[in-house]
This record gives sequence, C-alpha cells and structure tokens, in this order.
Amino acid sequence: MSDPSHALPLARLQADALFAGAAPGILARLLGALETVAFAPNEVLCRRGDPAAALYLIESGEARLTTPTGRELPLQESRCGEEAAAGLAHYACTVTAATPLQAWRLPKAALADLAKARPGFAAEALLSLASHLGGELIDAPAKLKTAKAAIVPKAELVGWASVLVAPPLIFLAGLYAGFTTQAAIFTAILAAAILMWVFSLVDEFVPPLVAVVATLFIGLAPPTVALAGFASSGLMTLLGVFALSATISISGLSYRLMLWILLKLPDRPVWQQSTLLAGGYLLSPITPSGNSRLSLLLPLYRDMLDGLRLPKRGIAATGLMAAAFAGAMLFSPMLSTSKSSNITAINLLPTQVQEEFLGLFWLAAAGVAAIGLTLLHLIAMRWLFPGDNPAPLPKDRMSIQLKLLGPMSGVEKIALGGFAFFLIGAGTVSWHHIQPSWIAGCVLIGLLLSGVFGKQEFRQQLDWPMVFFLLGMDSITRIMSYLGLDTALARAMNDSFSFIDGRIDLFILAALATTLIVRLALPITAGMLVSVIILLPVANAQEIHPWICVFLTALFSDIWFLPYQSSVYLQVVSQGLTTQFDEPRFMRYNQWMNLARVAVAFLSIPYWQWLDLA
Repeated sequence: MSDPSHALPLARLQADALFAGAAPGILARLLGALETVAFAPNEVLCRRGDPAAALYLIESGEARLTTPTGRELPLQESRCGEEAAAGLAHYACTVTAATPLQAWRLPKAALADLAKARPGFAAEALLSLASHLGGELIDAPAKLKTAKAAIVPKAELVGWASVLVAPPLIFLAGLYAGFTTQAAIFTAILAAAILMWVFSLVDEFVPPLVAVVATLFIGLAPPTVALAGFASSGLMTLLGVFALSATISISGLSYRLMLWILLKLPDRPVWQQSTLLAGGYLLSPITPSGNSRLSLLLPLYRDMLDGLRLPKRGIAATGLMAAAFAGAMLFSPMLSTSKSSNITAINLLPTQVQEEFLGLFWLAAAGVAAIGLTLLHLIAMRWLFPGDNPAPLPKDRMSIQLKLLGPMSGVEKIALGGFAFFLIGAGTVSWHHIQPSWIAGCVLIGLLLSGVFGKQEFRQQLDWPMVFFLLGMDSITRIMSYLGLDTALARAMNDSFSFIDGRIDLFILAALATTLIVRLALPITAGMLVSVIILLPVANAQEIHPWICVFLTALFSDIWFLPYQSSVYLQVVSQGLTTQFDEPRFMRYNQWMNLARVAVAFLSIPYWQWLDLA
C-alpha cells in the first residue's frame, strides 16, 4: 500500500499555479526530483548573487524576502527561488526563514523538462518573481572581473609545436620504411591528427575532418574515396539508432521502464548495475556496434540517476556508468555478429574456417574469455564501487509516479514499436538478408513521418559531432586502404615477429603490442582490421589457428587509454555525462578491464589447446 505522505508533495505540485496543467509525465519527473528540506530561523534559502540552483515550495513556516535595493518584506507567495525556473543564472533576491520552515526543494535541472514542454513556463516564473519585487529592477548580480589577457597553457603550446614539428619527421620516416610518397604524406597527416587528440587541442571530431580535407586538398585520394565514409551505410545506422535513442528518452518510455525495473528489483546497486550489463549483452548478438548499444542504454542510465537520486560524481553513479559501458563493450569480441569488424575480418579467413566460426562455435571458442571477462568485471565493480545506494529507494513514491504516468502515450508506443522493429529486424538478418543499416533507416523514416521526431529534435537531439567523428574515421580507413598503407605496415613489421617460434603465448604478446600501436592512430573497427591484416600472415607462418588471430585483435582493439581512442566513450563525453560520474574512478575501472582482457587471453590457452585450436 502506498505511503500517503508521498501524495502530499504531488498535491502541493498540482495546487501550485506555476505547475498547473503540467502533463502527467512531467509531474511524475518533478515528483521524483522533490527533496524535503528544513530551515531554522534566520537560515538562508536563496542568497542574492548565488547560482540559482533550485526552486522551493514552502510547506509550513514563514520567510522574509530582501529585494535588490535592500528592502525587507514578508514573502507573500508559498514559493521562492523562481529564478531557477525562469532560467536566470543567479538569484536576484535573498530569502531567509523567519520561523522554523519546512519546504520542498526542486532542483533547476528537473525544471528543464517542464520548460521545454511548456514554452511559457519561464515567463510565468519571471512574472511570479517580479510580483515579489513591487516594480524593482531585476539586475544581473554577476560580479565584474578585471579583464586579463588570455594565457595559453604550456601543454597546449607543446601540443601545437609537436603538430608543426613531428609530421615532417614522420614523413621522412615513412619514406625510409619504403612507403610511397602519397602514403608517407598521409602518415604525416595522421600523425598531426593523433597529436591534436593527445594534447586535446581541438574537439575530438575535428582531426578526422582535417585529415579528410587535407587529403582532398593535396589530391592524395579522389573524393569517391576520401568522402566514402559519409556515403556509407554507417551514416544511416548512426542516424537511425541515435534518433531512436533520443525518441525513447524524450517520449518518457525510458523513464517508465526505469520506474518499473527499479520497483521489481531488490534495492541493491548490484541489481541495478546488472540490469544495464545484461541489457548490453542481450543487444550484442543483433547490434554490431558498441556505439549503437551504448546509445540505446544511455536513456535508461540517465533516468536511473534521477530515479535513484544519486549524487553527482558519487560512487553509485560511477558504478552505473561502468555497468552501462561494460554492457556495450565486453561482449563485442565474443560473437561474430557483435562487431562490424568481426564480420569483415572473418571474411579474410579460409572458407572452411568461415563456415565453422560464423555460428555459435565462435562463442564456444571464446567461452573462457567471455566468462572470465564478466567475472573480472564483477570483481572490479565490487572493489571500485563498494557500498549501497546513498538512500533507500522510495518505492512508494515511485509507485505513485508510475500510476501518474498512466497508460502509455502514443509517442511512447511509437518509440517502443521502433525499438522492437529494429531489434527483430537486426536479429533476423540471416532470414531476410536486409542490412541492419537499412532497417535503422526505416526506423528513422518512421519517426520522421510520424512527427514524433521533428525538425527541432533532428537538429538538437542527434549527436552530430559524434556522427561526423565516426564517419570521418571511416573515411580515414578507406584512404589508408586506397594508398596501400595497411599492407605497407604489414610488410614493414613482418620481420619483427621471428621471435614467436610457434608459441601461442608469445603470439598473444605480439598481437597485443601490434594492436595497441595501431590503435594509437585508428579507431576500434579500423584498428582491428589493420591488425588482422598485419598478423594473419604471421599466424599462418607460425602455424597458429587464424581464428585466434582474429579473436585476439577483436579483444585487444577494445583496449584504450585516452578518450580519443574510444568512440564509445566519446559518445559519453559529447553528451555531457562526464559531469554525472567520477571520471578518474571510471578510468581506473577501465585500466582494470584493459588488464583483464590480456589476462583472459592467456587463461584461454589451455582451453584452446583442448579444442585443438592451439
């Protein structure tokens, strides 16, 4: 039975003129964000000049308001802090408790959904604020600062100096290694792009565009090659999946699902984290892209943060992000269909090997690695993100929220239908032979024709920097292939593997070193494929099963140390989610999983020997 105390803030919201007429979905989110607070006499609720962080709905007690000119008068309304609702950066007035005071605190972030859904909301809040002031001017309380000349950080100066000095040296080294002039020039361009990433000189999506434009300007490759990434089926996949993810979020479907899941599960972080992990694992066989999987998981992650009221940059919020990231990435090497590069790489193997590993035997051969990586993930979660949630889950309040949402709206049904259509279509490719990219394109068209994803959503909700980053990297891969840079790398490194002498453990180390070096310059997909091209002849010469070569490159290509090396993590960065979790702690988790990938490769050796693969 629901606790009647949770109906009190709902009634308070519905009775307030500022929130009258708000849609049930918005009210449910506001109810979830409300926090009860108490103030002693003379304690400040809002201070003039402080960031406008929250609006307060006063339940009992009295308060006094100090206007910008210093007049003190009793607070007439049963609310204060309208500056947060009006979108102002700072409080214009000071509000102080005159008696013991009980109130509900509504954070500014929670008001953003209402402001988007009701365009006049900010103006109403501003009028309410003006009514307190009796005609006084609301001035900007920001403090004036003396203008100072911008100082360029030393790291940035070193970075730009490296961009100017290193590429010519790389060009000469390429010529010395036997590269063609065109390949050596492009290697220098690629080196400049890598340095821009390493020193964070520009946004992550800029260097690929610089490389593509430089290629066209110099004439290293024709436009049909240099711009091939922007004409590939990957564009339709990205737009379709990103649009579907945005629709799931803005329709409220992910919020409804989050409430339902949290009500059904025990109130323990391990269950909440496991939901995100399992969701990613279930998507892996039918969604051959870590970016797509994470894009579908992020709406649920955001709503879990709100529903659980997890503190920003806290251990629990960071653990949830680690679980979502693991769900998107850990199973990538374990199936032939969970990575687009897996599908491409397997075509490089002999026909008999292809037929053997296209089915579930790939998963069987990767069984020790799959189980080991999952167990090491769970150990890392227990070690790095210990403890329970900061506060017990308010299931009574969440039940009221779920009831308040009522039946699914038409927009939610369209979002759910699009999600089901994409999953079923992607999961039955072997039957209908329609590429997942065209299925994603159909989803995008359906969302656009239905009107649920309009012009404003198309402009604001799609992650355009990430789209351009991924397509630019696709173009870079095609330019490398056109210039023969991948085969030139293979020839240059072929003599370096004589030490292996047929030993699988030494081959694992060689595969690790090769993949890590290649991944300094290339993203996950391209890095894996180039590594396969380099290592397959070595595996054949050393009588090592070619599937092991493909699997190791798939496993090690997921290792990354700097953000630019992982487009999946850059998706998190581009959506501003790094403000929600403790990034250094997340990076420690990532380093642990980097080591885990190496460990499970060595642990798989006896198993592969038992399967007669090694």
